[in-house]
Amino acid sequence: MISNKKWQKLLALATSGEKLPNDATEEEKQAYESLIRDYKIMLKTAKEQGIKNPEMYIPFEVEGDFL
Repeated sequence: MISNKKWQKLLALATSGEKLPNDATEEEKQAYESLIRDYKIMLKTAKEQGIKNPEMYIPFEVEGDFL
């Protein structure tokens, strides 16, 4: 399972166009590819809807027991 902090780092890499580190796990590689796809879709949709500065983010971890 990928932590929120790691998701945030992967999103930063994906949105800045940086490559994934060579030591990334298979799960991180899949998440990174998914983030790149989602980011491209978000940019396309924002352009179609006239949104000038779209922003994609992963919320910080929420503490507590929600189960």
